[in-house]
Amino acid sequence: MTGPRELPATDVCRELRDAVPALDTSIDFLPEIPGGWSERPFDVFGDSKTVYLPADPDAFLDDPTVTDRHETTGYMPYWAYVWPASLHLARQVASAPWPRGTRVLELGCGVGLAGLAAVLRGDDVVFSDYDPVAVDLCLLNARRWGRSATGWVFDWRSPVDSPRFDLILGCEVIYELANHDPLLNVLDRLLSDTGLAWFADAGRIRAPAFIERLAPRGYNVRLLDELGQTLTEPRHGKYQLLEIRRSSQSSIVSTVDSQSGS
Repeated sequence: MTGPRELPATDVCRELRDAVPALDTSIDFLPEIPGGWSERPFDVFGDSKTVYLPADPDAFLDDPTVTDRHETTGYMPYWAYVWPASLHLARQVASAPWPRGTRVLELGCGVGLAGLAAVLRGDDVVFSDYDPVAVDLCLLNARRWGRSATGWVFDWRSPVDSPRFDLILGCEVIYELANHDPLLNVLDRLLSDTGLAWFADAGRIRAPAFIERLAPRGYNVRLLDELGQTLTEPRHGKYQLLEIRRSSQSSIVSTVDSQSGS
């Protein structure tokens, strides 16, 4: 079984694979997983917070249950890894200019660093992933900080109806062409008329194809770097943030204008 695809093979595109010591006790509300669970501090939330997450995500790749699921459905345990782009996105969310209390959906939350940053700033967050373990993990990390959030086991390839969201977050979700139409369908159904979507990307080769699909589907996009500065074109092998809004409506916030003070 092969590991996660790395396109292109640069540091910002590679998942963080360094294993850390597993906890020697079980964690309430979380199942046993290959390699066990660990605690790791992150300083992306404005101060250092300790987060539960898988101790050794690579251990999933040798697990017979995961291997069988991969052979049957193509499943890969991407959710278990911390991706460098998620660190940039979490920092940007932590200092984001939209109103506190904004209704937020994180797509493919994985370990949920971006959604947790939104929780900490006081937003109304729904963590979604097609793997229920990822959703439970995010909810537990929010609860241990004394914050509330909602979980949703959701496969974006399946049609769904739901109340719409003012903000949709996605990190490393556009790496495959097969995901592009399903993600655009999610935006069509779930992004509010004046809402905003932030899709973080590590400069992967499929990003330009997704960007080209946005205008025909009725969306405008701005490209930002990790400092919130405008990019004139997609980057290769470097972090970029796609700020997406419906073409027919003004957004709940203009990130570039807010950060530039204009």
